[in-house]
Amino acid sequence: MRLLAAMGFLLAFALGAPANAADHRQVALRAAREFALPRYEALAEATSSQAAAWNDACRSKTPRDLKALDAAFHAAADAWAQVEFVRYGPIGEEFRFERMEHWPERRNAVSRALSNLISRPDAEILSPERFQETSVAGQGFSALERLLFEEETRNGLRSSAPASERLCQVGKAIATALATTSRKVSDEWRQKTLPMLEQADEARAREAVTRLVTDLLTALEVVEDFKLVGPLGPSIDATRPTTAEMWRSGRSTRAIHLNLEAAGALTRALLGPNPGDEGQGALDAIESAASISENAPEDLRKAVADPRGRTKIILLRDAVSSARTIATAGLPPSLEITTGFNSLDGD
Repeated sequence: MRLLAAMGFLLAFALGAPANAADHRQVALRAAREFALPRYEALAEATSSQAAAWNDACRSKTPRDLKALDAAFHAAADAWAQVEFVRYGPIGEEFRFERMEHWPERRNAVSRALSNLISRPDAEILSPERFQETSVAGQGFSALERLLFEEETRNGLRSSAPASERLCQVGKAIATALATTSRKVSDEWRQKTLPMLEQADEARAREAVTRLVTDLLTALEVVEDFKLVGPLGPSIDATRPTTAEMWRSGRSTRAIHLNLEAAGALTRALLGPNPGDEGQGALDAIESAASISENAPEDLRKAVADPRGRTKIILLRDAVSSARTIATAGLPPSLEITTGFNSLDGD
């Protein structure tokens, strides 16, 4: 037995791999089954319910009660926040990620796209077949949030004015597109990506793990640099509150909390039951940041300009920054991968 063990060790050493080398196929499958599949299925169900709510609203008499639309939006946005940072897999095809949420927004793209949809006289452009040909900036959660929570359009949706019908039809088109894209992504994960991972060789499995870890690290970067540092601005006298994600609906802090919880969940799935010291350190840091985010001020837009609230947001930013540093150093060696460019680099 000792001879066989020694031979096994020497063979592993000769191949340049440690004796306890990571099984990247099992890591990828665990991440798919425990994280990606259930969350994309939840997203598909939530966006389907949201589309149904808009369909009901557009058939109802005016003035409309928007409570059902508000509740459906928050439920769908919650589901999106819990998987939004994943770019690996079907979400990365056919500009699906950009169709789900166009953020951060550049050059007022969402407002321009939404205004164009509202002002156009034709109904055909809002059909499912034609709508996917419109600007991606007008197709996702960012556009739907602006339509539902911007004061002018919200009042228009409620009213009995002739323009109310057009606003409702635009909202219905966006909600339907979100549901369609979400269902396609969920189905393709189950029908294509999971079977591919089940049959993957080491090289392809390692690539999948590498891309998932890269997505996770990018999520921490986005939360720190865009979702927190952006609204904080350089000082309390130079805040940028309207750069916060979904600030109109008051979801900015909640989205950050759900992002960080999801980052922790993906980290646990990737590391498995025996994370090792570096892996456990990364997981602890991410979960600590998620815990701090749970107690952060609910209204990020107001908090960044309030001395007490700003202190709490800065504490959260520092916790995310620390988690990002520790995870960047700890996760790749724990999973025996090397990360490179992230999705923010355009690669």
